[in-house]
Amino acid sequence: MNKNFLKPDVVLIMCVIMTLVCGALASFIQSGFGSVAVTTGFFTPESSGAADGLPVRIAYKLYKPQGADAAHPAPAVLAMHGYQNDKDTSAAFCVELARRGIVVLSVDLYGHGDTSPGMRGRGWGKYKITNLEKTISGPRRFLIMMTFSILDFFRPEIAAGVVDSSMGGKSAWSYLAALPFVDSNRMGVTGHSMGTWASWSVAAAFPGHRAIVLQCGEPFPTAYYDSQRIQFNNVLILQALYDEFDNFRDYGPTVTGLEKTPLRYRDFMGQDAPVDWNKTYGSFADGSARRMELLRTNHRLVTYDDNALTAAMSWFTNALEITPVLADSNHVSMIKEFLGLLAMLAALISMFPLFLILTRFKFFAPLAQPLAENPRMLSPPGRRTAVLTAVLISGLTFPFLSQLGHGLLPLPENVFRMTVGNGFITWLSFLMLVSLFMLIRWFKRGGGRQAGWALSDLGLINQMVTPRSLIIKVVIVSCILTGMMYILVCISVGLFNLDFRFIWPFFRPFTPLRLSQFLVYLPFYAAFFTVNAGVKLYGQLRLPEFTLNGKKSAALTQLAWWGYSVLVMLGGVLLIALIEYIPFFLGYGPGADLLFTATFGGPFMSVMILLVPQFAVFFFLSTWFYRKSGTVYTGSFVLAILATWVLCGGSSMF
Repeated sequence: MNKNFLKPDVVLIMCVIMTLVCGALASFIQSGFGSVAVTTGFFTPESSGAADGLPVRIAYKLYKPQGADAAHPAPAVLAMHGYQNDKDTSAAFCVELARRGIVVLSVDLYGHGDTSPGMRGRGWGKYKITNLEKTISGPRRFLIMMTFSILDFFRPEIAAGVVDSSMGGKSAWSYLAALPFVDSNRMGVTGHSMGTWASWSVAAAFPGHRAIVLQCGEPFPTAYYDSQRIQFNNVLILQALYDEFDNFRDYGPTVTGLEKTPLRYRDFMGQDAPVDWNKTYGSFADGSARRMELLRTNHRLVTYDDNALTAAMSWFTNALEITPVLADSNHVSMIKEFLGLLAMLAALISMFPLFLILTRFKFFAPLAQPLAENPRMLSPPGRRTAVLTAVLISGLTFPFLSQLGHGLLPLPENVFRMTVGNGFITWLSFLMLVSLFMLIRWFKRGGGRQAGWALSDLGLINQMVTPRSLIIKVVIVSCILTGMMYILVCISVGLFNLDFRFIWPFFRPFTPLRLSQFLVYLPFYAAFFTVNAGVKLYGQLRLPEFTLNGKKSAALTQLAWWGYSVLVMLGGVLLIALIEYIPFFLGYGPGADLLFTATFGGPFMSVMILLVPQFAVFFFLSTWFYRKSGTVYTGSFVLAILATWVLCGGSSMF
């Protein structure tokens, strides 16, 4: 291979070009190959006031097919995302509907994306639906989590305290219906997870809706609301067989058998006897059409499941009286997602050559030092014991500490506003404190002292520069590296209306409020990555460099250390994933619900599908930075910034 192609300058340029090319191709697909105009913006509901000190505004992404104008208004669909997501998580439905001539408005619901107010704008009820006599107490964010399934159109004694269970969806429906190129007599709504409750709420408020598609929706007994006054027209439930949330399994352990329960066949389907999956009952003409589509997938993947998209396209084209121009199974949205993934990975990789370029300068040169030739290392038995201990502690505490921080830990709610973020920093801070205590004890009184370990063996000092100067330089270079990523994200959003994601949000531009939250949570992530994914992983538990044909192999060492890092840092989460999904796949139900009760299932079980690949990529980065810098700081600080960015860029805020 021509070594000129491996020069940092060339690699950096290639990464930037790949990011832009993939973004342009993804944008072309998003626009239906040029047949759909895609725009973003905000609108302010007429009845809105101020919330959180900011004016209420709802962020949207509008997909307008060619030919839709005031003279030829087109049918329309309102799309609403799930918890911890944003308007672009609905992209698969939006792209496919728009390709079929349907105007689609996808919105950020309260507390998500760029919309204000926070989730507190939803309000919260006083009682659980599953036990109307049982009161709920705790922080206000916990009250919201526990009353997501209480909707504002329910009987007053149940709905008391809930302000807007559509979370801005009703305002979005009114905005969409008023657009001059929309046929307001042919409109439908779809939502995923949290967005299904918002969809029920929108449909209850606007009886003229033609169709509802619920991606993992929860049905309710007709006794909960005025079923004589409120009618839900042409409802399709896309049901995940392996749904981690008990709400969407009717609070039972499994999905199998729901078709035989009165709640499903009588209250939802309007039938007198058990029904069949994947069969339509009733009539589109009078709004009584009902269907439950069973999908062999999990909760989070429903929104991009191929069979789910096929069923939804068929449902909407029938209900909105559209002559299909494409087969229901004709989908291109996943190609867009993979192109977006490539753009994101290219942007991440661009940090490698940029780091090498920066370390050419005298100021940053001390950050690029070779690894010690003969470093001290634990014996293989000692290393195995330490790794097993770390894996077990992280895994066994994950369900409990994450859920504790999520809802019950009395953190100041106007300071720590990231709901799931509170769960993560509670768990990670505990792991960091345990590791720090054990490291200090081992280093000062235990095996580390006996073996003569020094701070340089732990990757904490650099002989070329003082620790203070080293940390200052690391902070500056970390900001430059991630700043390059941020510039690329902003360019992608400005040129292509696309941030860096794969299905779910990862890297997005900050709003001022989200930037302030980034600064709140960053110290917690920096401490965790420095101690656990730095000093402990690459210092105390360091592996020897690997050789190939008697010579040190940088590539083999990188891959081996990366796999080892994933095992040490994610082994506990992978253990919990096995506990969660093996019983599920065997037909018993989710393991967390069976072992720990449903309180410890749900969000932090389903989030593992995001956590594992995200951090696996991050540890590839940290491994490389450690090998190139000889200390733990650069990789730890870069990862802390990236992880906090992912957390605060698009996650839900109270």
